Amino acid sequence: MDDEPRRSLQREGVSFFGAVGAGLSHELSNVLNIINELSGLQQDIVAAAGDGGSAGLARVADLAARVKSQAIRGEEINRSLHRLSHTVDDPDVSFDLGDALALFESLAARAARLAEVELEVRPPEGPLAHRGDPFALQMVLHACLRAALAAAASGRRIEVWAEGGGDAARVIMSSADPVPGLESDASIAAALKLGGAVLGAMPRLEPEVGAGHRIVLELADGSAGNGAGSDDGAVEV
Repeated sequence: MDDEPRRSLQREGVSFFGAVGAGLSHELSNVLNIINELSGLQQDIVAAAGDGGSAGLARVADLAARVKSQAIRGEEINRSLHRLSHTVDDPDVSFDLGDALALFESLAARAARLAEVELEVRPPEGPLAHRGDPFALQMVLHACLRAALAAAASGRRIEVWAEGGGDAARVIMSSADPVPGLESDASIAAALKLGGAVLGAMPRLEPEVGAGHRIVLELADGSAGNGAGSDDGAVEV
């Protein structure tokens, strides 16, 4: 690869990592702020309960449950950030597409929530192995979702799943409803071009008149296993 395209991909990769990392960090900060606030409330209520107030003790129990739920959420966010950090370890490694989609779902949850779009990531029914660059896959999925969210109206549902076929696997991002203007959207064009550069095969957009859209990411040269999560007829597009 020439130096300029490589530098361009590196910049895109750093931008992707920064955007996702910043989002996860923001979410984690929210968790820690809530934990800190609830801990303060617990201290106040415990002090008040020292005067014999049973209502205060009941509130302490409720706050303890809320603190625990936030701590669990913080741990989940940290695990996602940890897993994302390790996707850059090796650009040519065998990994499970189901695990990759689970990571994508956790990374994309905030963006989908803020866009008021329902994101459904369907796991494969069994292991679906692929050899390639797990960071590049996350980067391209993020770029495609970012473009789809920008074009989608609130309340829309976007589904993502992986399937195997022969010597290759593919990941499909589908909107069951039409997304007006998606075919000509510059961010979609950029996402597809990026996918072609880092995945080795040009992703494609498959619009159907009066129906929905599918972005198909062909993962060439992968070792797709058995047990794909869906076939083409399983989703209205």
